[in-house]
Amino acid sequence: MTNLSKISLIISIIIMVIFFTTQSLLVFNFIKYIDEIGYFGYACFLAFLPFFGVVVLEYLKRNKKGKERSLYVKKLNETLISQSHNSLFYEGDTTEGAKVLTKEVSDSIGADRCSIWLYNKDKTAIICEQLYIKSEDAWHQNITLYKKDFRPYFLSLLINPIIIANDAETHSATSCFTEGYLKPLGVKSMLDVPVVYRGETIGVICIESLTLREWDKVEVDFAQLLSSLYTFAYSVKEGNDLSRRNKETEKFLNTAAIISITDNKGKITYVNDKFEEVSGWTLKEVMGKDHSIVNSDTQPEGYWGKMYQTVMKGEIWNDVVTNKSKSGEFYYVDTYIKARFDKDGKLEGFSSIRQDVTDLKKKEVEIRNRMNAINKSNAVIEFDLNGNIIFANELFLNTMGYSTIDEVVGKHHSMFIDEEHSKSDEYRLFWDKLKGGTLFTGEVNRIKKDGSLVYLQATYNPIVGLDGKIYRIMKIATDITSSYEQRREIEKKNTYLEHAAKILRHDMHSGINTYMPRGLNSLERRLKPEDITDLKIEAPIRMIKEGLKHSQKVYKGVYEFTNLVKKDVVLNKTECNLKDILNDYLSSTAYSSQVIIDELPTIEVNEALFCTAIDNLIRNGLKYNDSDTKFVKINSDKSYLYIQDNGRGITQEDFNHLCKPYTRKEGQKESGTGLGLNICVAILEEHGFEITCEKNEIGTKMKIKIK
Repeated sequence: MTNLSKISLIISIIIMVIFFTTQSLLVFNFIKYIDEIGYFGYACFLAFLPFFGVVVLEYLKRNKKGKERSLYVKKLNETLISQSHNSLFYEGDTTEGAKVLTKEVSDSIGADRCSIWLYNKDKTAIICEQLYIKSEDAWHQNITLYKKDFRPYFLSLLINPIIIANDAETHSATSCFTEGYLKPLGVKSMLDVPVVYRGETIGVICIESLTLREWDKVEVDFAQLLSSLYTFAYSVKEGNDLSRRNKETEKFLNTAAIISITDNKGKITYVNDKFEEVSGWTLKEVMGKDHSIVNSDTQPEGYWGKMYQTVMKGEIWNDVVTNKSKSGEFYYVDTYIKARFDKDGKLEGFSSIRQDVTDLKKKEVEIRNRMNAINKSNAVIEFDLNGNIIFANELFLNTMGYSTIDEVVGKHHSMFIDEEHSKSDEYRLFWDKLKGGTLFTGEVNRIKKDGSLVYLQATYNPIVGLDGKIYRIMKIATDITSSYEQRREIEKKNTYLEHAAKILRHDMHSGINTYMPRGLNSLERRLKPEDITDLKIEAPIRMIKEGLKHSQKVYKGVYEFTNLVKKDVVLNKTECNLKDILNDYLSSTAYSSQVIIDELPTIEVNEALFCTAIDNLIRNGLKYNDSDTKFVKINSDKSYLYIQDNGRGITQEDFNHLCKPYTRKEGQKESGTGLGLNICVAILEEHGFEITCEKNEIGTKMKIKIK
């Protein structure tokens, strides 16, 4: 009610009181009627009408506004109801939901602009989620207002988050927007209500008018209810995001980890897909059973009791456990077990997360076995980057003549070399390269505890840590002192052999190809045919000729073989039919009748050397043969040449052993140097052929791969 209507009502009441008082005095004859009293009553009536009319008009006006307000409130309520049924909010789609909400607010409340703003993470700015401009019927996003630019506004949001700015340019919270926001956009009035989520303001809903406007309480309440609706949508969105993350986490765990849950009695209530995959047991099969179903029974006595004691203290128990699958195979799991308690501390059950480390465990065992094998067969020693000894295995100590590891640990590698070499640039460079990551492998000589030399085939390995940096040096060595000395002896003998080859090539050539043929020809010229007959020397002369012919062939082989001693020499080969050259080579031998040769291929060989090698195999087949009917058969297929005898037979293992120089079989009654087979294999390998053998029920079958 306005002041005017209040005054009019009071005056109207006073006039009516005076009028009714006068009339009452007349009725009860307290005063007598005179014309002046009649005029006075009429005057009161006339005076009453305008003041009463003001009251009536005010009432009618108020009644009209009440109906309009009622309709307005109804409209706002309908908007709230319609938005409360907006499926976008229930789906957590705040982006599209905010579009619908801002447009509905602008239409229903008669505002020109409506927007939703959300704080950034550190609340130094608010970012526009959606801004609806009615005149454009369009939305805008991602406008940012910074706290440093509008401190009064951000401060007001903290102190009194509902901002009712009827005149935005003069309001303490919004006046900071005047020059940069209000005037350029023509905004006159603002109504901002907070968006609160979990008791914390996360943003504001801002309603703006381009005309000065007094915001009604019902409009403020309306805006707050809309804020609550948006908060609900935001919570659904957060819930959906959380659910999605939980599903992703569950999927990740199901993929990467074995999970099982039990009740307080240890009975399984849940296992995940990974458990089923690794163990072979399904959830249906293990439900209600305890974990003994996967127990491998390899744990020591009291193992699980210690686990139980740990988890009942509220601690997490961890160890790598050996389990057994449904099929009976062992698998290894890095296991974490935790007990679950309710708010009163009562045990609810147990949760277990396991990581399948079977492959890692197998690799660990494999590496350990390899290291054990290396330690058993090799001398191993480790150094820090300065060359100080940090470990040496027993074989290394034995090799170097030490009794205990304490004799070497902490000392420098230089203890194994002479003093002069330890001070050399070569030795310093050796360690610099190792520290730089350069692997060294080769033969080295080192000084033993007693001062004697030991020769080692050694590898110095720089060991790299997880950070990619070298942190130690491991040396793996084999004592080759015996083979080194043997090699030196062989090299010395090879030197003799090389000189002998040169002498043989010269002197044999002179004897076999010059003096003997001349002497034989001279003898034949001096002997008449009748003398040969009378002296009965025809057969001896023929045998001498055949022997000379065979010796010349052997010499040619020796010549070709000793020729290979020369550096960078290439084996001379021609295309030969193997059957023809072997028949020719064997024709002058005493054992040619014991050799059976089938059809053989034509290939490139050095005739003299090839025949020499095959002849050696033939003679071995006949020599190491206890049969009454000794024979050697030679045949072939597309890829192999086969030499079969009916002798004692040797295995591939024996063959490999006998191929070594100067090697003879233990207890062998036949004489020999132990070089024939070694030279034979060398000739075939020089041709690019491979030779193997197999022991049959009768004799040996040599197989020469020629293609």
